Amino acid sequence: MKKEILRMEHVITQASNVSNLNNFNLHVFQSEIFGLIGVNSLGKEKAIQLICKNSAIKYGRIYFENVLVNSYHISDESENKVYVLDQNSKLVNDLSVSDNVFVLRKGFKKYIINKSVLANQLELLMDEIEVSLNPKDICFKLSEYERCVVEMLKAMIQGVKLIIVNNISNVLSTNELLEFKKLIQKMSRKGYSVLYITNHHEDAFSICDRVAFMRDGTVIKVFDKKEMKDEKYLPYSISYEDAIFTVSSEEDRKPISFNDITSGNLKKITFQMHQGECVVLYDKAKKLQEDVIDFLCGTKELEEGSIEMDHKVIDKKNIKKKLATQIAVIGEEAIESMLFYDMSYIDNLCFLLDRKTQKSRISNKAKKSIRKEYYAKIGEDIYAENITKLDKKSLYSLVYYRVHLLNPKIVFIVQPFSNADMYMRRHIASLIQSLKNKGIAVVILAVTISDSLYIADKLLLLVEGQIKKEYLPDQFGDIQI
Repeated sequence: MKKEILRMEHVITQASNVSNLNNFNLHVFQSEIFGLIGVNSLGKEKAIQLICKNSAIKYGRIYFENVLVNSYHISDESENKVYVLDQNSKLVNDLSVSDNVFVLRKGFKKYIINKSVLANQLELLMDEIEVSLNPKDICFKLSEYERCVVEMLKAMIQGVKLIIVNNISNVLSTNELLEFKKLIQKMSRKGYSVLYITNHHEDAFSICDRVAFMRDGTVIKVFDKKEMKDEKYLPYSISYEDAIFTVSSEEDRKPISFNDITSGNLKKITFQMHQGECVVLYDKAKKLQEDVIDFLCGTKELEEGSIEMDHKVIDKKNIKKKLATQIAVIGEEAIESMLFYDMSYIDNLCFLLDRKTQKSRISNKAKKSIRKEYYAKIGEDIYAENITKLDKKSLYSLVYYRVHLLNPKIVFIVQPFSNADMYMRRHIASLIQSLKNKGIAVVILAVTISDSLYIADKLLLLVEGQIKKEYLPDQFGDIQI
């Protein structure tokens, strides 16, 4: 008989500062890899909080290792033996691997630290799960995968029973994610339970023993292994069809050429696209994104090559001058990095427009005209003076309609769907399509591509900084993700 690690029965929460759980049920056994997918993000963070710490709930019961630890009668704020591995690393960058694993943990009381003893203990721990790291390595030098390995070792030494892996695919390359999943399976065979939280069913189906779909704080469906098929998933997915529109024929659109682009890990990248077209640059190793953004923004000089638009060549000397007028960039986690929360919606929307119009400031008359033009697309949000009160959907719209208003020739978007639930990913797809419909060329820099394929006109697979293969829409089914 399987040993129970976690059981949450009919849990209902009531809090003003976080989305709540509504009759939430979850059951995880020892050695199980249990997947949790949020159709929307409501209740997910609250579920993680309650699994880790026994805070007050309105109704229901929570059991950990068959012991009642929380209920609507008693919540003592005690902590359960759980480790959360997410995108915010818990490692101290300036300390070694062994110091992070052993010293920075509860219960460590030694005043004199014997480095060689810790190194030997770490070797034994690594042998147990068949991984290899140098105990003396400083953590800031580690790859994202190696940092995840160190956190798994921390979880082991802390004696936890359940490890929560929360959307880690957004920080790992495709190749690193495959290796990390192998590590999770090793941990499972050693008796550890894993709650694997992700936004994509393909990600969960590839590793999990069971997968639960969650919507509005409630588990709506649990898939067993035999049910993990695309056709079974479809009733719980969201269609992208009405988010995708037609664009003008290729003959009506001007070409944009990238010629022998060389910078950092990029090696003589050459391809052509057209206005209103979307090209996905798919890099499984996650090496190109930083190099592309660096040379576009001028923080790193383009070593060789040029971009040709409207039969005009933009070389390494003037790429930075074209930024925001003909070339735009939407970075990863755009609503956090690209918006000014002390400015109004209209001022955020018009940001950088002064470069396009070559005026020192945008007049109130111009802003009034822009409000009138974009009201049909944005709605009442366009009059917001305080954007901190807007939801994520409105903030994403602000980011993309800023580029829409700016109307550059081409926009580069870094992992647009990372950390977005199903509803938000569909909304982002429609926003990208609106850029295409306006005739703006879109280049998506992607490590995971499932959502990008709905709006892509072409996918370029990059290996070791070079284009290995080109895929057109009728070949997307052949891509090995």
